[in-house]
Amino acid sequence: MRNTTMNGWQQPPIPAVRPYDGKAWCVRGVTALLVLPLLAFDLFLIGLSPMATDSCGPDHCSDALMTSLAAAPVVWLVAAALLVVTWALPSHPRYGVTRGAVAAGAFAAGALVIGILANLPMG
Repeated sequence: MRNTTMNGWQQPPIPAVRPYDGKAWCVRGVTALLVLPLLAFDLFLIGLSPMATDSCGPDHCSDALMTSLAAAPVVWLVAAALLVVTWALPSHPRYGVTRGAVAAGAFAAGALVIGILANLPMG
């Protein structure tokens, strides 16, 4: 039996329905609610972190202190990029695990910034 209309013209094929993950917005929303305030607090701490060099001056501080101060903004950028990737991944079910892992990585990187700046080595 042919797929035709009454006047004999063939109907176009019906496109296949793409699977959609209805829970994708939940992961994205929870990640945004947790990570955005964390990134804002991290940015505040990064802004205050140069005061750690007040006692030794920026030219005479230890390499460990300067490395920690340089690493914190890089980790912050990684956390922000992972948050963007969480939203950029398609809403297909096959990306559900990847979306969850990237969301967890964004939160972990945001928390790592606090860990780096809370445990600065002596200057």
